[in-house]
Amino acid sequence: MTEQYINFITQNSVPKAMTLQEIINATNADAALTALHDAIKTNKWDSPIVKPFKAVKNELTFTTHGVILRGTRIVIPAALQQRAIDIAHETHLGIEKTKSLIREKIWFPQIDNQVKNTIAKCTTCQAVGQANPPEPLRMTEMPELPWRTVHIDFYGPLPSSEYLLVAVDRYSRFPEVEIVHSTRASTVIPKLDKMFSVHGIPDTLISDNGPPFNGDDYARYLKALGIQAKFSTPYWPQGNATVERFMRPLGKALKTATLEGRPWKQELNRFLLQYRTTPHCTTGVPPSELLFNRVIKGKLPVINSKKIVNRHKEARDNEKTRQERNREYANQRRNTRKSDLQVGDYVLVRQEKKNKLTANFNHKPYKVIKKTGSEILAQSKDGHIVKRNVSHFKRINKPREEDTDDEGFDYEENSQDNQPSISNENNVAPRRSSRIRRPPNRYGHEYPSNLIN
Repeated sequence: MTEQYINFITQNSVPKAMTLQEIINATNADAALTALHDAIKTNKWDSPIVKPFKAVKNELTFTTHGVILRGTRIVIPAALQQRAIDIAHETHLGIEKTKSLIREKIWFPQIDNQVKNTIAKCTTCQAVGQANPPEPLRMTEMPELPWRTVHIDFYGPLPSSEYLLVAVDRYSRFPEVEIVHSTRASTVIPKLDKMFSVHGIPDTLISDNGPPFNGDDYARYLKALGIQAKFSTPYWPQGNATVERFMRPLGKALKTATLEGRPWKQELNRFLLQYRTTPHCTTGVPPSELLFNRVIKGKLPVINSKKIVNRHKEARDNEKTRQERNREYANQRRNTRKSDLQVGDYVLVRQEKKNKLTANFNHKPYKVIKKTGSEILAQSKDGHIVKRNVSHFKRINKPREEDTDDEGFDYEENSQDNQPSISNENNVAPRRSSRIRRPPNRYGHEYPSNLIN
C-alpha cells in the first residue's frame, strides 16, 4: 500500500464533525496506540497493552502522521471512541445499521459492544421504540356480600349538557343511574345519598381520578360515612372495568333511542329494567336476583314462586369459571409477559399520542420508587412523580452520566402515595394565612350543609 493511498483513505474515512488533526493528537496521546505503533513497527507483540490488537495485527499499518489503520479503517483512540459512536448514531439508526455505518470507516476493539451499549442507553431510541408486551390479566375476587364494593363513574356529557352518574355493584353487577346537571360534589353527593338510602352504605367506592372524586368535599363525605375511597390507576380504565363495561350497553341504548326519535330519559328506565333482569354474562344470574334475592317481573311472564331465590353459589362458580377462561384467552391472544420491573429501575413513561410523530414514550427518564401489584410510582430527576399501571412503563438502562445521575431521585414515602394524583404543585405554600375550618355536623354527616338538597 503506497503512502499516497494510505493518506487518501485517512482523509476520506474521518467521521463527520471529527477532524483528522483531532485523531492525530488523540492517537499520539493514547498510551495503547503509542505501544501499538511500536509493535507494528518492530513486530513485537509481547506487551499486554497491545493484546486486543494482536488478532488483527496483519491488517494494521500506520501513516506518516502516526494514524493507525486497520485495512482502510482508522483505528480510533479511546478518547474519541464514544464521540465517534455518537456521530454515527446522530440520526438514531438501529443497532445493526449503526454498526454497519461505523464499521465502514473506523474500528477499535469491542466496537460492536460499545455501539450496542450506547444505543441501549439512548432514551430517545427507547422513547420511539415498541412498548413491552402487556402483563397477564389479574383477576379480582368477588366481594363477600352485595353492595359492599361499588364502582362509580360518569357518562356524558349528553346533548342536553347533562351527565349520568353511574354506580355498579361489583358483586351483583346491579346498576344505578342518576341524571345530574354537573359533576360537582354538591350535585353528586345528594345522588349518592339517594342510592345509599335504598341499598345501604357500601364499604368501598371505586372511581377514577377525575372531579369530584379527587376533591376535599367528596373525601370528607366518604369519611363521614365510613366508606373507603379507592382510585383506579391514572390512564388505566381497566382498573374501573366493572362500571366501564356497563357504559357500552348503556350508551348503545341511549343512541338507539335518539336514532328512533324516542325520549332517552324514558328509554333509560326501560333499559335499566331489562339489564337488571337479564342474566349477566359473567355470573349467569340477573343482577336483581343477586341483590334482592327475588325475581323481578318484567314484560315477559314469570312463574310465581314463594321460594326465596338463592343463586349466590351459582354466580360465584360461574364468575370463577368465566374469569379463568377469559384470562387464558386474553393472555394467549395478547402474548402477555409478567413484568419484572423493580424499585430502582430506570423507566420511560408512555405518553398520549397527539399526532403521527408523537413518540410512544416521553424521553425523560424516571426511576421506580414504589411498586404495589401492577401499580408503579416513578419519580423524575426534577422531582415529578407519576403513578401508572406497569404497562405504561418501559425499562431502560441507566442513562449516561451526562444525562442524569442518582442525585435528585431521592424519595421519602409520605401521605402523598394515597392521593389520586401526585405532583410538585401540591407542595406550593399558600399565598395567604389560613385557619382551620370545620364543617357543621348536619343530618348525622360531617360534610358541608350546602351539599344537602
